[in-house]
Amino acid sequence: MREDFDKNNQAKTNNVEEELEYDGEIITQPFSPSDISLSTPPMNLGDLIDMINEGWINFGTEYQRSEDLWPPKQQSRLIESILLGLRLPAFYFEEVSKRSWNIIDGLQRCCAIRNFCVKETLTLSDLEFLAEHFNGKKYSEFDFATKRDIRMLPITVNLLAKGVPDLVKYILFKRLNTGGIPLTPQEIRNAVFSGIAIDTIYSMSQCKEFREATNSSIETTRKTDMDFVSRFAAFYILGWESYRPDLDRFINEAMEHLKNKSDESYREKMQKDFKRAMSMSMTLFGKRAFRKMASEKDRRGPLNKAYFEVISVTFAKLSEKERISILEKNSLLEHNMMTAMKESKTYFNSFSGGTGDPSSVRTRFSWMERIVYYTLNNKSIKIYDNKIEAQ
Repeated sequence: MREDFDKNNQAKTNNVEEELEYDGEIITQPFSPSDISLSTPPMNLGDLIDMINEGWINFGTEYQRSEDLWPPKQQSRLIESILLGLRLPAFYFEEVSKRSWNIIDGLQRCCAIRNFCVKETLTLSDLEFLAEHFNGKKYSEFDFATKRDIRMLPITVNLLAKGVPDLVKYILFKRLNTGGIPLTPQEIRNAVFSGIAIDTIYSMSQCKEFREATNSSIETTRKTDMDFVSRFAAFYILGWESYRPDLDRFINEAMEHLKNKSDESYREKMQKDFKRAMSMSMTLFGKRAFRKMASEKDRRGPLNKAYFEVISVTFAKLSEKERISILEKNSLLEHNMMTAMKESKTYFNSFSGGTGDPSSVRTRFSWMERIVYYTLNNKSIKIYDNKIEAQ
């Protein structure tokens, strides 16, 4: 049984324009295969039920991927498969300690098993083959023989040993994540870089300035809001000049940097600059913030991740004097931004496709910096031979 993506959750992402990005998995630092230990301990379903009951299986912190995305019907069908003796797809876990495992793949299956066999919040319904015998029943209503058959069902468990380097672990999570509801890059990041790095990103994603500037329209169930903030943090910390593909690798590098940064004042400054950038964007653009527009007559489009990166990081790097000056030149800034978007296909495309390509990153960041520079100097821009100049 595969874990199908919940269509209701998918629909919530329609307010965000997803760009096509370079998605190569590049490992720039060699690592030894001996650092990666993946074992397959012999287990049956009863072992997993007992581990869930004892709290050894970590279903995620408050800001990791969501539990219980499956409706009762889909959970019941999984239990029916177990009752029929069908082998389940392999589970993947990461060993945190001898008494704590993180779920890499199989979260929704574990939730269904927990809800039925441990918490007993699931009553079987909509069964396809065993409805006559089991519809309307809870686990405690089963006889001993049926419970024994459930517990004795063999399962395949792949266990990643602790100690794998974080950046390598991210790639392993990504490759091992084979379920029907695959983890998003940010959900994997939350598991790999838990602690200071993810705590900081989560805190920023919850601030009112970010919520107001994005009109609270970014989906949170799959951590898209934290992905926006992670992109800001990556370019803020490492700088766009140092970017090399792919974008996942670049963001993870920044998370590693943030994780190892012992200076709390650095993180506080980044959060303060982020909030100022959000407030500035809200003041300047209102509900049109981070949405591509070439004319005031354009319909308000979806939030654009690449546009968010550029505007938020550029504004965050401004001095207080420059911020005040830009706010005073609101009309000129909007004119220059729309002119660039309207008259340069190269600039427009840097926000629309292949946004992780180095040339697209260079184009959108360098152009935005020049737009701000010319605006600060009270100059309108013109596009000549696909280059940005002052009129």
